[in-house]
Amino acid sequence: MGKVKIYIALILLSLAACGKKDSNSTEEVLAEYNGKFLYKTDIPEDILGKFKEGGDSTGLLKSFIDKWLENQVMVAIAEEKLSDEEKNKEKLIEDYRNSLLIYEYQQKLMRENLDTAVTESEIAAFYEDNSETFLLRKNIVKIKYVKILKQKADLNKLKKLMQTASPENDKVLMTLAESNAENFYLDSNWLYLDDITKEIPLDENYNQQRFLANNKFIQIEENNMLYLLYIIDFRIKNATSPLAFERDKIKDILLYKRQLNFLKDNQKKLFDKAVSSGAIKYHIKK
Repeated sequence: MGKVKIYIALILLSLAACGKKDSNSTEEVLAEYNGKFLYKTDIPEDILGKFKEGGDSTGLLKSFIDKWLENQVMVAIAEEKLSDEEKNKEKLIEDYRNSLLIYEYQQKLMRENLDTAVTESEIAAFYEDNSETFLLRKNIVKIKYVKILKQKADLNKLKKLMQTASPENDKVLMTLAESNAENFYLDSNWLYLDDITKEIPLDENYNQQRFLANNKFIQIEENNMLYLLYIIDFRIKNATSPLAFERDKIKDILLYKRQLNFLKDNQKKLFDKAVSSGAIKYHIKK
């Protein structure tokens, strides 16, 4: 069960739970419908806190009250129009409560006991075993990119620094970019070519693969602005994606598989323990 679904359901349950006190209560009433009351103490603290700070400037409190009123109107209509059989939701409520309890227990169990550390060797092994599934949807590149005003650019120096990698050159280039560039990208990570070419005034009809194959250093001048792009490496769409580009995805996959196995093993242990203790009894007629 997703966290979003659970959160929405809890909000609906909280709305339904409001209004249980009677009209003789000394608490401040914010709204009323058909003999049911919404009290100030029914409002979630995060909403009430914002209201206390500066009034209901965002309309958050009014929105919550309106939602409560809408809920009361709909519940009243449903009570009127549905048969007793249709209104009997005890089994559904019980099932939903059980699902919530199991979910919360499993989350707590994983927080307290699951090892979430994924080693580089595990990531590399998974990549090697499944490399054929990691195909690029788009062209990716490793680049150095600087966008700078022409009057601020020492072009020869920038070109040399961008094309000649060394710890010292990289440090100098970063300092120059931070001080003078309008925008820049000097990380060594892979990224989609589309993300960087949005920044560069290229012909709309250019062919990306031909562009990558035929260019190493690109220099474009437009509107007194200088765009410098050095392509360190690239991979073409539908080629095998490099491990570095898939690392985070693989880590998430491995963690998810570990979670499933952890929960499955825990469930089996608890079930087996219940069987061996005699708590579980079958009453199946053969």
